[in-house]
Amino acid sequence: MSALQGIIGLAGGLGLFLYGMKLCSEGLQKAAAHRLKQLVKILTKNSVRGVLVGALVTLGLQSSSATSAIVVGFTSANMMTLSQALSVLLGSAVGSSLTVHLIAFKLTYLALTLIFFGAIFYLFIKRSRYRSVGQILLGFGLIFYGMFVMSSAVEPVKDFPMVAQVIINLERYPLLAFLVAVIITAVLQSSAGFLALLITLARQGMIGPYALVPFVLGAHLGGTITGVISCLGVPGRESKRAGLANFLFKVVNGVVFLPFYRPITMFVLGSSPDVSRQIANAHTIFSLVMAIGFLPFTTQIANFMKRLIPDKAGGLAEAKYLKENLLEVPELAVDQAHRQTVEMGYIIYKEMLNQMLPLFRSEDEELFERFSYTEQAVDSLAKQIVKYVTTLDINNFSEDLLLRSLQVLYAANDLEHIGDLLLNIARIGMKITSEQLAFSEEGHKEIETLYNLTSNNFQQALISLEKYDTKLASRILKEHPKIRRYEKELRYSHFERMQSGNKRTLATSSLHLDMIESLLRIDNHTVNIAQGVVGIL
Repeated sequence: MSALQGIIGLAGGLGLFLYGMKLCSEGLQKAAAHRLKQLVKILTKNSVRGVLVGALVTLGLQSSSATSAIVVGFTSANMMTLSQALSVLLGSAVGSSLTVHLIAFKLTYLALTLIFFGAIFYLFIKRSRYRSVGQILLGFGLIFYGMFVMSSAVEPVKDFPMVAQVIINLERYPLLAFLVAVIITAVLQSSAGFLALLITLARQGMIGPYALVPFVLGAHLGGTITGVISCLGVPGRESKRAGLANFLFKVVNGVVFLPFYRPITMFVLGSSPDVSRQIANAHTIFSLVMAIGFLPFTTQIANFMKRLIPDKAGGLAEAKYLKENLLEVPELAVDQAHRQTVEMGYIIYKEMLNQMLPLFRSEDEELFERFSYTEQAVDSLAKQIVKYVTTLDINNFSEDLLLRSLQVLYAANDLEHIGDLLLNIARIGMKITSEQLAFSEEGHKEIETLYNLTSNNFQQALISLEKYDTKLASRILKEHPKIRRYEKELRYSHFERMQSGNKRTLATSSLHLDMIESLLRIDNHTVNIAQGVVGIL
């Protein structure tokens, strides 16, 4: 076999391994993300529990990036402090080392069996739970088969003179080995992928013993670089703080351990006769020491990160819950999109609906400008929410997650229309005051009554959407026919006043009817939101 064939075989095996990791992680997220998310919420009240939860969740999801996404989501939603988030991230590193122990097993004989049964479950069984199980089995099968392919590819080329020279140089210059590991891990975007490659090469004697520790430390750091880069491009302070803190943990880890790589290597070599296990043990030692060393200081580190990356005031159009890195965990991404939609609804309620009647009492240009600005912010938020949710791959959603994602999309659309209608009402109010018109006394009272009914319904719909309260949503649906009947009564009363020759009614007839029509349409969209909550889509 030529060197080129060996490289191609190594790359192909690594590709199988990485794809297996992706399948396995996605399957585990579908099967257990919701339960693990609840576990994180419940068990992170103190830092020690946070480390344990971080390790368990990372082991369960086979992805430290998925754990990071959950942590950032909770921090963004104020469901977890930054200090608690840092303890979970420290635990995530420990969980990653357990994954390395898993791939250190030689389970080639099981690989094809796992692939066969995984493919059967994934391709031919329609129930989402069993498909997830199939995806997990298929992923594990590809992980171990990829290890086998890499091992088979490198064995014939290990005695090449050039390979021997590279091995000598990497052992002689530990900093070079460290930097090579950082770069390759960052390119692969997977510390597990690099460590699988390292285990494969070490089994064939292609990695000298004194290069192992620098390589493992480099993989430790390299796995955080992609996360830091992605955090910098994501709006929101919390993700930047958590991502940068996680990166600094690994930098300090490398700076502390690298100068002592020789005594550490001697200790690691004595921990097991199997080189695969030595690599896994080294990773575990670094992760545990890092967690133990930083854990007592998470509060101080969190305060430092807040000073380093201070809060800034955001406008109404800032979609603070829509984090791109959460898209890796659809369950959490939909939750955050739901939270953003509810917040958009409350912006409409507080900044527009509650401020509507004052526009009919005085010509307040500043208030109208605020109305117009809020409506533009609502339009922007609605577009961001729709784009965010539709980015997710709904083909792999469970029925419950698909329903919740549709509820978010429909509610965001209805809220955008309500914002448009309220701006139209604001224009009517400005026209009435600027032209010194006025509704009749009876007409004004009727409009105010319809407004109060509409406003109350809208507020109740927001509460039902926020809490997924189907009983409250059902009550809103029952109230809607009453509002429609009342709207018809208002039109009839209005035409009676016109027939009686009421001057104010005649002067404001079209504006009055536009107001009634707009308020009724707002209630129609409110009903749509309530229908979404009860599952009528």
